[in-house]
Amino acid sequence: MHITVPRTSFLQHVQRCQNIVEKRSPNAILSNLLLRASNETLEIVATDLQIGVSSKVHIHIQDEGEITISAKKLFDIVKELDVDSDVELKTESSFMEIKSGRSKFRLSTLPAIDYPGIPEQDTDFSIQFEGKDLATMIGATSFSMSTDETRKYLTGTLFEISPEQGLQLIATDGHRMALVGTLLDQNVEACRAIVPRKAVAEIKKICEETQGQVTLSLGKRQVRLDAGEHSLTSKVIDAKFPVYQDVIPSDNPEEAVVDRIRMDQILRRSMIVANEFTHDVRLQFSNNSIQVSAHNTEQEQAEEFVEADYTGKDVSIGFNGRYLRDVLSAVQTERVRIQFKDELSPVLILEDGSDASKYVVMPMRI
Repeated sequence: MHITVPRTSFLQHVQRCQNIVEKRSPNAILSNLLLRASNETLEIVATDLQIGVSSKVHIHIQDEGEITISAKKLFDIVKELDVDSDVELKTESSFMEIKSGRSKFRLSTLPAIDYPGIPEQDTDFSIQFEGKDLATMIGATSFSMSTDETRKYLTGTLFEISPEQGLQLIATDGHRMALVGTLLDQNVEACRAIVPRKAVAEIKKICEETQGQVTLSLGKRQVRLDAGEHSLTSKVIDAKFPVYQDVIPSDNPEEAVVDRIRMDQILRRSMIVANEFTHDVRLQFSNNSIQVSAHNTEQEQAEEFVEADYTGKDVSIGFNGRYLRDVLSAVQTERVRIQFKDELSPVLILEDGSDASKYVVMPMRI
């Protein structure tokens, strides 16, 4: 293989793929990227056997070929090369020579034939979607994914497509739940898949970098994203997701409407003296206001008030303040609706004027 590639675009594509690579894999070749040059295109492939990413960049080819090379070393070298100089890659025996300007490096390689590669597409249904919109939906839900590996089915996000609801993303860790949905302007079939945390994060990054539409494909064993020069394939979590509809409260009679930014500011200040592990704060709902208070074992205290549209009964509810702030960061509207029943029942938080996004937060005993 002997090719020349623009340094800036090469760096971007290598960076996209090397995020997938396992840094300390017992299988040495999984720490490598597969480089495949043909038809004036360089395909860069990375996999950890659960997720695979492929990225393509236009190049000048003198000799076609394929090889694998250390992802970290290649990225670290290309990152430091002169921005304005092209990068020349040439394989010789079991080494690759990297040249740019007066810089020259020689790295060891492993044969491409031993690289596992990306599985063939195995999905049931596809939709086209604006990349930026999908990234926004992921950002509004992914914070609720669990990190508890003993409950694997909660460590991902449920991607669900239905003719009635369109596309919905749901994530929960057992203490809170985030649901964001949007209707689709295309005929769809019902399908769902639990997408692992790492794949969710990479899908979001790719969508943020993509102009225009992406193609999202779901199946019983696989999820796939095609976005311009990039494609991602991931195994799905083979488990049953909780019946999330049962978690959403339907009988919360009380509702307070409050300015989102103002509420977040007050929570941030109050949490300075809250317990550093539980982040517990108390919200006292009373006529036209919400009192936010916090304390710790050193008898330090915080107390603040925020105006709210509320005329119901006085109710005091304890929360993990971090959970509330995560929701307020995800909401897109200036004001939020906080619906509740009593101090022990789940609280539902909605955007002002829309029910497309739903956030459920369990109260704390304080």
